[in-house]
Amino acid sequence: MTTQNLPAAPVTTPNLAETLARELPKPHVVLESATGFDSLSISHVAVPKNFELKEVKVDLESMMAHPRRTKATATFSDLTSFLAYVNRHAVDDETAVWCDFNPQTFALSFTAVIDEHSPHAAGWRAHRAEFKPDMSAEWKAWKGKDRAAMSQIDFAEWIQNHEDDITKANGLPSSLEMLEMATNFVMHEEHAFKSAVRLQSGGFRLNYIADPDQGTVEQMQLFERFAIGIPVFQGVKEAWSITARLKYRNPGGKLSFFYELVRPDRVHEAAALELIGKVREGVGAIPFLLGSCN
Repeated sequence: MTTQNLPAAPVTTPNLAETLARELPKPHVVLESATGFDSLSISHVAVPKNFELKEVKVDLESMMAHPRRTKATATFSDLTSFLAYVNRHAVDDETAVWCDFNPQTFALSFTAVIDEHSPHAAGWRAHRAEFKPDMSAEWKAWKGKDRAAMSQIDFAEWIQNHEDDITKANGLPSSLEMLEMATNFVMHEEHAFKSAVRLQSGGFRLNYIADPDQGTVEQMQLFERFAIGIPVFQGVKEAWSITARLKYRNPGGKLSFFYELVRPDRVHEAAALELIGKVREGVGAIPFLLGSCN
């Protein structure tokens, strides 16, 4: 019987990494602690000497149907939406509304903290609703042109474009009378201004030289005051009355007009205090606090 020589089995050289992984001690979980919250646990891991000790948190909140608590800051541009959101999400003894009002600059903002600290426990203060009222377009327009000189034609166009804001109050001219005056400004724009006479009514009579060759003089009456009725805050329909003084300048024979709003700061403050009252009333029994929350 013939014996065949079989090839020797290949010699396998141990891999260094595999050897170290097999021989060195390994970390292992010795305790899994519940936290009382769904899908959140804490694992206590035993590690060999000279290894770093870590506390591993396993949080599967992102896989839950709903988060454990609300974390959001909702920003609103009108009072109705702000109040609707606050009243919808408010929690008894855990919600408060803060009002930050500066009586010097009239800066005004409201912040509702839905999960505010309560008398019984600390709150996360992470769910908020904010409302910072903006000034109305009418307020920005009239305040923007306050004391700004305009030519006759520019002032006439200004009155025509904003005639709906002009109100008749306490004997002051109506929007129609102001519009007629503005139309006369346009008609006299090319005429040379001669003089102005204060009338017994408090206004002025402006004299223009209509025909230099013949010395013809035309006259136009200028009101001294008028009144506007405009909302102060955007989204708040109530109109506030403000008196304006109408004045003119004649630098180098070039006539120009401007107006001065009379104490708009008082109107701004009164409108702010009224808005604060609306919010206080709108939140009902929810605590309303004057101040700021950080």
